[in-house]
Amino acid sequence: MTRPFAPKVFQLGFVALECPDFARTTEHYAETIGMRQTDTGHDGEVYLSIGYEHHNIVLKKAEKKALASLGFQLQPGTDLKALVKELSDHGLSAQIKTDSQPGIKDLIEVEAVPGVVFQLYTDIATPAPGFKRSGVAPLRLGHVAVISSHGQNLIRFYKDVLGFWQTDTIGGGIATFMTCNRDHHVVNVLSVPEDRVHHIAFELKGNASHAMASDTLREAGVPVKWGPARHTAGHNLAGYHFDPDNTLIELYTDMDQFVPQLNMCEPRPWHEHFPMQPRDWGLDELCAWDTEFGFNLAQA
Repeated sequence: MTRPFAPKVFQLGFVALECPDFARTTEHYAETIGMRQTDTGHDGEVYLSIGYEHHNIVLKKAEKKALASLGFQLQPGTDLKALVKELSDHGLSAQIKTDSQPGIKDLIEVEAVPGVVFQLYTDIATPAPGFKRSGVAPLRLGHVAVISSHGQNLIRFYKDVLGFWQTDTIGGGIATFMTCNRDHHVVNVLSVPEDRVHHIAFELKGNASHAMASDTLREAGVPVKWGPARHTAGHNLAGYHFDPDNTLIELYTDMDQFVPQLNMCEPRPWHEHFPMQPRDWGLDELCAWDTEFGFNLAQA
């Protein structure tokens, strides 16, 4: 299997959300999740950092819940003008924006499919506001799952334009997992006739943090809906809850590490298949432990 030397991007930088319950959602990310506000935009949008980059979550007040944009950091030295030309060759209308948001001087904005706007940038300010010791206090923003009625076109954008590697699928391709780095997945596309975020995932500091995070959520009056338990695709330990706008949040650790040169994940004792190469999992195989939950994660 021929694989590109490197994807054009190397990490998910931020997720921007439109929030009808703006005040409570802002409080949730700042206090319960444990992020620091670094800036406020001209339209009142709030920029929140986990601890190093200028922002990892952007919240915008709106009448309806929606995904505003996804920010991905490009490989160092990327020529933005050349990339705009390449996007145009793929039939995509892209533009370079300067000083369009705090912390990022120049970025490329492109709508890959209706409702999914990408903002691609090489550099972001790193004021390093510090990691909080209160709230859940995650380690980093890890991945995002998007439900799209244009799922196959979105998958093609990730793979053919940005150079992502596919790692796994669920349900014959209802969910497709892809990565631009060593993590098993940085994005997950769910191809169903809806258009919204399925979940945003934050990595915790370690496996022991799951119990502390669940206790923190409980103290804040936020119920844990699924897990913590071990997934199959990615084998990460994961727990899920909703933010005040009913956006699903995943807290995870122990993500499989993908080796593109070998087209397999690094071996782990809990793998039931060797080598752990890209495969399709059934819709009834979301939990490796066969733990039953009342909450249906597949239909969330």
